[in-house]
Amino acid sequence: MELKIRLLLYGTAWKEEKTAHLTETAVLKGFTCIDTANYPTAYDEKLTGDGIAAALKSGIKRSDLFIQTKFAPVWAHRPSKIPFNPHQEIEGQITESVRQSLEHLQVDYLDSLLLHVPFEDDSDNLVAWKVLETFVPHTIRSLGVSNFNLPQLQEVYANATVKPVIVQNRFYKETGFDIDLREFCAERGITYQAYWMLRNNPEILASDILKSVAVKLNVEKELAFYVLILGLGGTQILDGTTNPERMTQDLKTVGEVFGNRERLRELQGDIDEFRQLLSKLSTGAE
Repeated sequence: MELKIRLLLYGTAWKEEKTAHLTETAVLKGFTCIDTANYPTAYDEKLTGDGIAAALKSGIKRSDLFIQTKFAPVWAHRPSKIPFNPHQEIEGQITESVRQSLEHLQVDYLDSLLLHVPFEDDSDNLVAWKVLETFVPHTIRSLGVSNFNLPQLQEVYANATVKPVIVQNRFYKETGFDIDLREFCAERGITYQAYWMLRNNPEILASDILKSVAVKLNVEKELAFYVLILGLGGTQILDGTTNPERMTQDLKTVGEVFGNRERLRELQGDIDEFRQLLSKLSTGAE
């Protein structure tokens, strides 16, 4: 079976009342992976579902899409925006949240569900994971985590029957660009989904390597940044642009670079230099 997950996912966070329109637009432009969450503080999962449903009416098949959502522990929600009953055991919270996600997204299965953040007590991550495993594969096809550090990921991985296959984390200097965590993922075939790149990496955005690649590809430096992260291997980008022209350009450029071995080979030196820059920034070396 062909893996439907692609290099770019459309991120639906902070889209508010425009969520449905932007989600539909992204799918019609060619995004086949949609990322959302049952987390009303930052996402409107129901409007994401409305956008997907509208796009499906154009002839796109559900089986052509990779729909990913998240469950967040009680502590992570704003008290006024907890979508499920917080006064029940973790099993009940997850069961209710998964049911809500299926209803919001108007689907009968999810391609991926992530544990949005760790629980306050790391032992509860394992409790939650065992509950999530009961939904695989009939309701949820694959599981992952988000905003986890390496020890937390290692503990879940070691104790899991259904292993996490996705880690979605902020990609920035404060976590050392997750160099060690990404190595752990690469060794185990776990896909690393990067987000928070553009607003939190001023040094990279101002770097010579980014300028050079942007000129080489004739694209904006932000898109060059995406290409370099994808060039690290085993990675995906959470792309949340609200500009339809950028949606088209992002998909086109990533498709041209990573669909052409010769083009990718030409960028290998730049990718190696980018890797060295990440290492230098993560250690504070000059």
